[in-house]
Amino acid sequence: MAAILGSVRKDKILGFLRDRSAATVAELSDLCEVSEVTIRQDLNQLAVEGMLVRTRGGAVLSSRAAADFTFAARAAVNADAKQRIGEMAATFIQSGDAILLDASTTGLYVARALAQRIDLADVTVITSGINTALELINRLDIQTFLTGGHLRASTVSLSGSFVWDMLGKIYATVGFFGARGLTIAQGFTEANLQEADVKRRMRDRCQEVIVGVDGGKFGQVALAPFGEITSARRIITDDTAPETDLSQIRQLGVEVIVV
Repeated sequence: MAAILGSVRKDKILGFLRDRSAATVAELSDLCEVSEVTIRQDLNQLAVEGMLVRTRGGAVLSSRAAADFTFAARAAVNADAKQRIGEMAATFIQSGDAILLDASTTGLYVARALAQRIDLADVTVITSGINTALELINRLDIQTFLTGGHLRASTVSLSGSFVWDMLGKIYATVGFFGARGLTIAQGFTEANLQEADVKRRMRDRCQEVIVGVDGGKFGQVALAPFGEITSARRIITDDTAPETDLSQIRQLGVEVIVV
């Protein structure tokens, strides 16, 4: 258990550094609710792994960690909101559905909620996210397929021509997507070009698109667009989302659900 807790703690440290670039030992001690001695040990280990650079009394994020922010750390950010979003999204899944799940952390929570739906039968899930697929490993009654493709370590996801081949053979009832950014003008955006390409191709193979984003993503624009706001039938978010944006989205005919 100590190793697991240590791993989660290190992800929280990296997440904090990603948001603020630098932190003191005292700040991280308060954040993780452990002693400063424990934090120093964590920082020293993360420095050895090349994830941060130690400074006098704290640490700064290394260039490697900034570019390669771990999936586990991203999943831990706004985890409560993502869990509620995932649980709501899973209520739209029905027996007989074929589902596309992207490799986002929101998709992970959708899969986690789906795994608890014992009332469903004859459900098929196709995903580009390896962690997402693993959430369903104990549900032998849910047919789960990975798209295949090139493995991106930072997102634990698959991309490339193998994905296109797989997606070209199927149509899904519903697709669930996360996003790094969402604005009325730029639509849904993703931080990585390959990830955005996978999302666009997945979106085109869905009869219905549902996007789940926590409130912090509103007003953010990431590198690559993968869909206009109106490409989604529903957007599921939390109560931190700006009401002005939600009102404008509803006026575009997109259903908005706040959890």
